[in-house]
Amino acid sequence: MPKNEIVDFSNQLKELAKDLSFLARPRYPLSELQKLFPQHKNFISELEDVSSPFAIDVKAKRQGIDNFLTQIETSNLSTEMKIIFRERAIDYGYLLSMMENFGSDKFYEICKNIYGTSLGPEKNKLFQDFLNQIDPFCSEEFSEIRLKGDEALQYLRSKLQETFTDTDIEVKASTSLLSDSSAGRKVLKLNPNKVYSTQQLDIFLVHEGWAHLGTSLNGSLQIAHPWLGTWAPRTTLLQEGLAILTELITNCMTKERWNKVKLRHLGTTMAEKGSSIKDVYAFLRLQEMEELDAFKLSLRIFRGVPLDGGRAFTKELLYLYGLQKLLNHLESNQTNLKTLWVGKVSFEEHQLLLDRWGEFNPHLKYYPKQLEDTLVQTRLKQLQEMVSKYF
Repeated sequence: MPKNEIVDFSNQLKELAKDLSFLARPRYPLSELQKLFPQHKNFISELEDVSSPFAIDVKAKRQGIDNFLTQIETSNLSTEMKIIFRERAIDYGYLLSMMENFGSDKFYEICKNIYGTSLGPEKNKLFQDFLNQIDPFCSEEFSEIRLKGDEALQYLRSKLQETFTDTDIEVKASTSLLSDSSAGRKVLKLNPNKVYSTQQLDIFLVHEGWAHLGTSLNGSLQIAHPWLGTWAPRTTLLQEGLAILTELITNCMTKERWNKVKLRHLGTTMAEKGSSIKDVYAFLRLQEMEELDAFKLSLRIFRGVPLDGGRAFTKELLYLYGLQKLLNHLESNQTNLKTLWVGKVSFEEHQLLLDRWGEFNPHLKYYPKQLEDTLVQTRLKQLQEMVSKYF
């Protein structure tokens, strides 16, 4: 492979990806939300209105994508590498279209194109039967220690330092989250105003820290193939499936957490089938979810789409669809978890890596040693065998 071209195009890809994480800070029709949810007016007042422009020059970004695609076609890259770079750049074009159509029906149509949908004959009872078999892999909430603010942040820092070099990671407080935690390329963010059990913090550790942060850091350290350190929408299905799987095999997944993950999926399905944001919120409250948590989850599900039902931000489906597909993928390829930690990859890209591992020769600096534990490997094998009975 022409290594210099791969590095050059990887750097260009990284530049194209800049400023496209706008979905982490969505806009909403605030006046409509205030009417629908007056009880949450304080939280709503901290959100941004859908009319607020995103700080990005869409025309210039599109031109950059077009130039990139032209260069790819005339390059000396292999067919496989051309496909990888081309598909990721096209993904970024879809994101720009989502940005331009934020809050509209068109946003949902584009969303389905890159993240999929819960609708269709392939989404059948077998999937629900599979999910019901996960319950025995979930633990009870037993932690009596509760941490908040700096104590919670320091707990995560110390746990992360068992796997990552201190200079490669940061743990920061963030109050602008629809979720309680999130991970960037080198930063794990945590809501400092909420009280957490150590079990909840351990979930953030393995999901956001080990999986998302770990793959980002390892990808950024690839010398010959630095594209592995760049995110694209097509990598989300595998990434979220990996994060949920890591929770399950390490016994961090509590029954309460698993129920919330399933409710997120179900709420998204309801929205696609016609339920409004008020309907979804009421359903979540009936499932005994706390008011603010139910509101935040409803906002996640209706990110970028009208609030009256029939559309959803379908990325929220990828946690469970990703889990199922990843287990099938691991079972059919008889590969180990380490191959998944080399960077941000889609299923198709990971298959290419597996088929030509010696040629790509990806480097792996960070890998949680706990994942090599015998009990963890046993749980993983049990899950793989279980999913093969359904799909």
